[in-house]
Amino acid sequence: MKLKGLVEANGYLSYQRSVPTDLRDHPAFKGRKLYKKKLGAKLQTEEEIHKAWLEHHRAFESLISNLRKVNLPLIKARELAIEARNLLKAHGFNKGDRSPNPFFTNENNRNIENLTDHKLDQTGLLDEAREFYNKRDSGEIDVNEDVPSHIQVADKAWNLLNTPKDEFKNQTILLSDCWDMYAEKKELDVQDRQLRKTFHRWNFFFNFVGDCVLTNEEIHDRLDRYVTYKEQCRKDAVKAGKKVTPSSSTIHKEINIACAIINQAARLHRLPIKIIKPDIQDTTPKERNIKPSRNNGYRRISSKYPLSLLQELERISDLDNGSTSCIASELQRMEKNSTFPDADIPVIKVMGKVKTKNRQRTIPLVYKVDRIRELINTIAPESKYILGAVADKTESNISKQLKNILEKVNPKATAYSFRHAFKNNAQTNDIDNQDIAYLGGWSGYSLRVNDTMMIYGKKGLETPETALKLQRTMRRINKHLLQSESTESNVIRLPA
Repeated sequence: MKLKGLVEANGYLSYQRSVPTDLRDHPAFKGRKLYKKKLGAKLQTEEEIHKAWLEHHRAFESLISNLRKVNLPLIKARELAIEARNLLKAHGFNKGDRSPNPFFTNENNRNIENLTDHKLDQTGLLDEAREFYNKRDSGEIDVNEDVPSHIQVADKAWNLLNTPKDEFKNQTILLSDCWDMYAEKKELDVQDRQLRKTFHRWNFFFNFVGDCVLTNEEIHDRLDRYVTYKEQCRKDAVKAGKKVTPSSSTIHKEINIACAIINQAARLHRLPIKIIKPDIQDTTPKERNIKPSRNNGYRRISSKYPLSLLQELERISDLDNGSTSCIASELQRMEKNSTFPDADIPVIKVMGKVKTKNRQRTIPLVYKVDRIRELINTIAPESKYILGAVADKTESNISKQLKNILEKVNPKATAYSFRHAFKNNAQTNDIDNQDIAYLGGWSGYSLRVNDTMMIYGKKGLETPETALKLQRTMRRINKHLLQSESTESNVIRLPA
């Protein structure tokens, strides 16, 4: 059968086509010059072969057609660059001939520019371009008239002449290149849960807007297009009587992520891109309680509710904030070598991956220390984590399990309510704000503590005197638990 792209090798049929030159370095082909798909080993009749061939043929033709539509600006830019290079070569020039050489003196570079300009005047390479722009400036040509293609080529040739030679490789940076540059520069961990969320948001943005050359015009066009699409989705949801989504804050977040990734690539390659973010129509914000803050006078109070003393007594678990001021995820990641229940002053050390640098801290243990020691020794002795297999669960899974337990005493409570309860208990017992910040891992300014005091004070946290003071402080904060402590175990096990 003579079908375009149908190839037989070693008794197997496959569909093979050369990737068009203008799309060869597109990410879809990963640098390959040949598009190749096996038709399958069970094809027997000509009808089966034709059907399999037709399926792959249509897929390839559709892919090429769509890529050319989406990447039209990219293709045009490359074609323009090729024509400009050919124009320079025809007139005896090379790329970068007019650009300054960093190893030459300023005088030498000026001489090179003058010599190049003289040669340009002699060859007439830019004569038509000068004439066109002079007429447009004088009003002979309408400013809204499209620039003729041969003038565009001359403009590009002039840019190539003035581009430093070591930057030629970086002239065509694609939107598809941005994520890899961003991840490498930031040294991002691809296994990080928050990073995966960021990557998915970027990927959705990229897949929607398509690939392009990184220029001011192209980037702003795609940002505008994305915002228009998202706002239309919200309007459609309202018409259908559904939830008003996505909110303006969600769109802001997605645009901010895209801009941060694009800006990183632009900085790395010194591209003349200055992003002006699109206007986003605000959605009606939900009413929230507010209180003064350092930055803008007000800030949102968290929607997580603290537990009252009675509620905390009813549902306190051995290793949560009633004892340590930690959040569930910190305990989930905590390793056994960071716990010291047998020390003169039993403590745990919150180390490693934390939300902010302030979260790294040493916390005295005062409540059910014997039970904590027992759990560390008996729960999954082969695991390095104090909670054993629970460490393999996601943070959201642990939080949801704790929320289900806490809802029995307070329907509005969440896992974070323990941490709020810790701060409330500390403040009602007149604990110094600096000690609250140390024990809870809060920043100084959030509790109106001078940052300098925090820095100097933190250096003494490891001394026995300070540890003893913090132990007394923890006993005051948790006195309601200590007064009610019984020999009966109140531990609630979470499913691993």
